[in-house]
Amino acid sequence: MSRTRALSDDTVLERAIGVFWQNGYAGTSLRDLTEATGLSSAALYHRFNDKDGLFVEALRRYADEGLAERLARLSASADPIGAIRDFLNELIAMSLADPHHRGCLLVNTALDGAVLSHAARALVRARLGEVERFFAERLEQAVASGVLDPKTDIALNATALLGTVFAIRVMARLDADPKRLRALADHALASLRNLPHTKSKGSRR
Repeated sequence: MSRTRALSDDTVLERAIGVFWQNGYAGTSLRDLTEATGLSSAALYHRFNDKDGLFVEALRRYADEGLAERLARLSASADPIGAIRDFLNELIAMSLADPHHRGCLLVNTALDGAVLSHAARALVRARLGEVERFFAERLEQAVASGVLDPKTDIALNATALLGTVFAIRVMARLDADPKRLRALADHALASLRNLPHTKSKGSRR
């Protein structure tokens, strides 16, 4: 068996994830990918069609390895607000544990500014949408159990929590200060309990 075929797709994708994560889609060259994966450009194109095809599969694997398991585990919690708190806590822990301050590949891609293919854009939107849906379902659970006001605007607060995820991930790349990251999470959780959440019907003066 040739050295090329001896490398499984899983191995190739793991190596590609590291390159895309460090450099971003636009900043990653074909040479970077061939050097990291040990495959020729022809071999990469044979397996993944092109750079974008490899990027999409790398993104998918990245999300499947970490995000899917975490959402499933925390969704099983009987404490919906606790599940949201744990999600944010784990996010902060992962951000602080990365010595290279790379952030989240999905969030980085959303903010990259590079022209993405429809497939890559759709995948990022879908996987971040899973996070927003996780928040919405936990908030619905909290309302149903009487923890939150029945008038809580589920969609608005779920979107705000997703914004907190972005804020934590981006801030951790710039300044990995645990107190500041913790303050972001605490503020988001306090807002759920302490601020009015009635659905907006337009402001009145």
